[in-house]
Amino acid sequence: MGRWHIQLVEEAGPSSLVAWQPQPAPPEPEEEAPPPPVVPLLAALQHLAFRAGDPGAWATPLADDPIAFLLDAMSEAVNVWTVGGELLCSNHAGAELELEGPGQPGVSRFARGARRFERRSLAFDAYSTTYIVEIIRQIG
Repeated sequence: MGRWHIQLVEEAGPSSLVAWQPQPAPPEPEEEAPPPPVVPLLAALQHLAFRAGDPGAWATPLADDPIAFLLDAMSEAVNVWTVGGELLCSNHAGAELELEGPGQPGVSRFARGARRFERRSLAFDAYSTTYIVEIIRQIG
């Protein structure tokens, strides 16, 4: 067997070794942002959506959706329309009025026979769509 000879020599240049660095900690999971305030309203309106024009649909229970329950129980008419005039949903009082289309944003009045009504309408944008929600009450 042969002999080994090891010699240590100091080199004058930069080191070819790289200093060890620990991996960065994984990012903290981001907290889920709360839904925009309009989301619960749109969800409630979706529960009422199929009811527009279908009197038999009023038996559907709303126990799991308190906003839909309140909209349904209101004596004032509540309608939601597209800007194109399509009725998306209405509560029971709104369905009874059988309106042809939405009112202009703001406050207006109209008559049906001897009954007079005040119509408060508001346009709002949600999910790249504009909706018109209106509340109608009888004033005479």
